Amino acid sequence: MSQTLNARIPLRIEQKLAEYCARQGVTRTDAVVRALDAYLVGQSAGGSAYALAQDLIPKRGAPSLQSNAARKLARNAFRGSRAR
Repeated sequence: MSQTLNARIPLRIEQKLAEYCARQGVTRTDAVVRALDAYLVGQSAGGSAYALAQDLIPKRGAPSLQSNAARKLARNAFRGSRAR
């Protein structure tokens, strides 16, 4: 059995939703239900790979990793404590 849910959304999201629905040929209800379902599945699965690694990505972006020292940077980033 379906239930009704009322939610207020910002105008910019309403506009994006209307454009999406027009392009995809789906109703607003279908689009919102699909988006909410995908979001909740992603949250229960632990999030995306980006969300899991977000604290490892430099604030200035990846160009700092694109250098001749990439191997050294990777080795230092993934070096853990060594068991002896």
